[in-house]
Amino acid sequence: MVSAYGCEPGKGSEQGVGWNWVLQLAHDSELVVLTRSNNRVHIEAGLPPGVRDRIRFVYYDPPPSLARLKSKERGLYLFYLIWQWGAYGFAKKLVQREHFDYVISLTFGSIWLPTFMHRLPLAFIWGPIGGGEAVPFSLIQTLSLRARITQYLRYLLMATLRANPLVMGPIRRARVVLARTNDTAKLIPPAYANKVKVVLETAVSDELLAHPALSHALPHDRPLRVIYSGRLVALKNVPAALHALARAKREGAHIEFVLLGDGPERQALESLAQALGISNHVQFLGTVSQARVISELQRSDVYLFPSLKEGGVWSLMEAMSTGLPVVCVNTSGMAIITDESSAIRVDPISQEHMIEGFTEALVELSRSPERRLQLGQNARRRIEQHFRWDHKADFMRDLFSELDSSAT
Repeated sequence: MVSAYGCEPGKGSEQGVGWNWVLQLAHDSELVVLTRSNNRVHIEAGLPPGVRDRIRFVYYDPPPSLARLKSKERGLYLFYLIWQWGAYGFAKKLVQREHFDYVISLTFGSIWLPTFMHRLPLAFIWGPIGGGEAVPFSLIQTLSLRARITQYLRYLLMATLRANPLVMGPIRRARVVLARTNDTAKLIPPAYANKVKVVLETAVSDELLAHPALSHALPHDRPLRVIYSGRLVALKNVPAALHALARAKREGAHIEFVLLGDGPERQALESLAQALGISNHVQFLGTVSQARVISELQRSDVYLFPSLKEGGVWSLMEAMSTGLPVVCVNTSGMAIITDESSAIRVDPISQEHMIEGFTEALVELSRSPERRLQLGQNARRRIEQHFRWDHKADFMRDLFSELDSSAT
């Protein structure tokens, strides 16, 4: 049995994680997937014929009067808690009527969002879960007041984890805890560390990898095209990228910076580009279609991703899949997806250290097409070898084999 609050084809984020993990689990297992009925139409239309006889979807929803909670950001978490409790009761009745070997609580995949599926009389697997990823403490002061408060609260949650029954209950009962990153793995108390396995929740589709990797050769008559894709929010640390661009240009690098995505920081970022004297070299394209994202990546030369914390990063994987060399922060999900052969990674020691690191990377890559080509080829190869969706099927096949062996 799989509990997947978010599960819908053609989506990113939690919905996409739920959907793709379910499809991979169905390679070797028969599944009953418990989700919400508002996913039903898309699920039934998008379910591939090859797994239809291996997956049965069942739907649970709280009373309709509670649905309005989802329209409010904070209300979503209360609604999710209510759904989880009701889904547990629904699942308990299923267990009384049918045989199951395991129950997996799949989405939402956060250690701070409770599940009650561990209370079922089944072997319980939790995850992949995140929640241990945080902005390095020394860098919190670089954020806005609201973002600082959020990060301090996160550190408080982490410090009091062992006193949190909604977290410790699933950890104690779990046969396995799947952690998205090493940061989350380190949150699990040492007494239960033997249960933890690290596996990123996201991957790249075969459709994306079907596109040939481009060489991203730079004609001598145009600037180095650096690109970023993602939300324009405080945690993405885009001001550091703009400062680095300005410094790189002062050192003689011929660069332009293209940003895909939108968010509450856009106006401030546009103002910063103006103040730094680089507004003529920075393009804010806003929210664009997925096809346009891929097209813009293929037209670019370097992917700059300055984010301070992430779990799995689809946008980073997309860029690597097109053969783009990467410049990023060496932390959380970025530290798992990239390695030294595929990216120039900057340690999050301080804001000044990151700006200097980004600057040096941009100058180096603007002057060395060989280095860009080498990093880009390695980036594509790393995605192909480690971050395709069928790797999740391989991982779970090995995990179930290990669990079944230990039970005999």
